[in-house]
Amino acid sequence: DIIGIIDGVFFRESAVSPREIMEVLKAGVKIYGASSMGALRASELDRYGMIGVGKIYQWYRGGILNSDDEVALSFDSEEFIPISEPLVNIRETIKKATNQNIISPEESEILFKSAKSLYFPERRWDKIIKNSENTLGKSLLNFLVFVRNDRVDIKKEDAILLLKKIDEDSK
Repeated sequence: DIIGIIDGVFFRESAVSPREIMEVLKAGVKIYGASSMGALRASELDRYGMIGVGKIYQWYRGGILNSDDEVALSFDSEEFIPISEPLVNIRETIKKATNQNIISPEESEILFKSAKSLYFPERRWDKIIKNSENTLGKSLLNFLVFVRNDRVDIKKEDAILLLKKIDEDSK
């Protein structure tokens, strides 16, 4: 038996707890985690046999990330459509834009600080850019186009990696 944990809900409902995962691991079930709640739990429980997958797991495991708000987002509870952007995606999008010289390292820092200063349900590109528009100058239009067309969804990428890993390991 195999379980893959990608995401979870908190505030309105209880997230899967480390204790629940430990009980299932003790029963001999392989549990994989990636992307969001899965990455968090895997970084806490990999020493007990949970298998972590992806960059976000590696970042939590390595201490690069240490807060749940890095992966938190708000979503429409009926359609499950994201309303905000998780900080890990913002971080990676800004990094990619900087690497492609869309924005400078200084502008990158300003954008990230703007994003981090917002409460997670408020993290939307329009707000982040609005808070930073006076400092972006000529880069603003290019960055807007970049965000629209080339933003990074590292949570999605890690979720896909998890599914591929489970598929490989189950053969």
